[in-house]
Amino acid sequence: MNSHSIRTKLIKFMLVVTIVPLVLSLVITLIHTRESIKEQALSENAKLIFQGKTNLSNYLTSINRASVVVYSDPHFLNNLSKDIDDYQAIAEMYSTLQNLQGSLPDIQQVYMHAHGTNQSTLITNSVPRREQRDSPFISTEKYDSDKIIIEPPHTAHSYGFPASLNNDSDAPVLTFYRPITRIPSIEQLAILAIDVKLDSIAAICNQLNNAKDEYLYLLDENNIVIYSGNPEEIGKPLANADLAAQKTMNDSGVIDDDDSIQVYEKLELPFAQWTLVKQIPHDALYYRSTELTTINVVVALLALLAVIIGTLFISFRITKPIKQLASYMNQIQTGRLTVEIELNSKDEIGYLSRQFRQMMDTINNLILRKYKLELANKTNQLKALQSQIDPHFLYNTLQSIGTVALEHNVPRVYNHLSSLADIMRYKMRSGEVLVTLKEEANHLKLYLGLQKERFDEQFEYTLDLAPDSLTAAIPKMTLQPLVENYFKHGMDPHLGMGQLFVRSWISSAERLIIEIENNGVSIPEHELKQLQQNLLIDHVNEDNVETERTSIGLYNVLMRLQLYYADTAVLRIENIEPHGVKITLECVWESGLS
Repeated sequence: MNSHSIRTKLIKFMLVVTIVPLVLSLVITLIHTRESIKEQALSENAKLIFQGKTNLSNYLTSINRASVVVYSDPHFLNNLSKDIDDYQAIAEMYSTLQNLQGSLPDIQQVYMHAHGTNQSTLITNSVPRREQRDSPFISTEKYDSDKIIIEPPHTAHSYGFPASLNNDSDAPVLTFYRPITRIPSIEQLAILAIDVKLDSIAAICNQLNNAKDEYLYLLDENNIVIYSGNPEEIGKPLANADLAAQKTMNDSGVIDDDDSIQVYEKLELPFAQWTLVKQIPHDALYYRSTELTTINVVVALLALLAVIIGTLFISFRITKPIKQLASYMNQIQTGRLTVEIELNSKDEIGYLSRQFRQMMDTINNLILRKYKLELANKTNQLKALQSQIDPHFLYNTLQSIGTVALEHNVPRVYNHLSSLADIMRYKMRSGEVLVTLKEEANHLKLYLGLQKERFDEQFEYTLDLAPDSLTAAIPKMTLQPLVENYFKHGMDPHLGMGQLFVRSWISSAERLIIEIENNGVSIPEHELKQLQQNLLIDHVNEDNVETERTSIGLYNVLMRLQLYYADTAVLRIENIEPHGVKITLECVWESGLS
């Protein structure tokens, strides 16, 4: 396919103007949709994780408040120091610990070891048990300190007592360790361990994510997993190396990495420096936008296929008659001027073919008239030669008369005849098309001198020509036709002495400006408007030569200026107050003629 053909260009153009906006629309839609989804997801999840952090903080705080029940019993601290055989004291301690174990449904069991009496007590849903030991159960030793500590999830301890049949020893629990001191003293009387089931924590966390596509972690300060959607990870160090939120020092925020977005909140509790992290993979986050983009791409491809088919159909439909017309032209080029052109479509191509057919008919008719035209040309050349004889004869005759005037001592007659002869000689310089403004002004002075002689004291003229404008090139016989209209149509003795002003200068835009102004009769308003309209470039044609009054000379001048200055010349005419006419001529300043 020819790359310069209309068909190829049309196909390329229609494909470009279709594909480029379509692709841009898809890209912009995808980016905008992804960003909107991302912003919405971040906002919603940030609120959700914050609410989850608040619920977890409230839950842990409730466990902490429940453990303070030992201080609410006024006899509990004293009972810790009483003899192990004081059954009333033991009964009161049982009662307080049972109240603690039953205060929250998630408390599975409560263990306490009194340092003064070396007595260990375990409260479960079954019968309470106690025994005397030299030290607390071994699992509590590393948590036996002066502050509250939470042990990460682990299998529930029996604390050295025989396992109870009613306890689910396989379910992981959190152990809440609280030292019992005699306030305000820092003397530690006992260590209290509260085993808490993870059901409530799991219930809170399960509301914060979609387990199918998202990941939620609750980590302690040592990155031990408190909660995870995968039960096998609970109680173990975090194995997800991509979880960047665990390394941040901020209390909350959002981390957007290459594969996922992480929203996190840190619990602000002195005994639980936990971090709640929600990890949303990009695939899950942008699933909706990807699905929408896929649908848009499918629709766009179908639309593009339809556009391609339509483009090919339209381009072939449009260019086929053009190719047929080109084929007819090739036949005509070989000399078959009578070829029958059969294109009858009603569109622009059909119109073009009909016009071409008429043109060929005209050409054939012109060929038949060829010899007549050649004969007419010969006749016109002969007449033109004859027309040149008379001016030369008249010019020579004027020179002879001028000589006779000098012989009879009449220099005034001789001067007028010389001016007239110079005017005729200027006109007969047929080889010159462009002259300088200086030459044209000299010719105008000769003409105005004769008019001055004709009208004597009734007429005077002024030429004000800028020196830098005298070298400008203009068509010969430009000024005289414009000035001559004044003597033909505008001069009226009843208006006083006739005055004519001719001015010229070069504008700042490097254009030659010539003004011809007289104080004669003004042009009637309706004729002036018609004349001004016809002097517009779009109206200057051969039909205007029939316009009355000053139009013939004006059109002749304007047409020649437009011919030489590529339609950049302007000619304006207007009336002036109280009476008179001003003609302004403007064209490109071209200097260099001598």
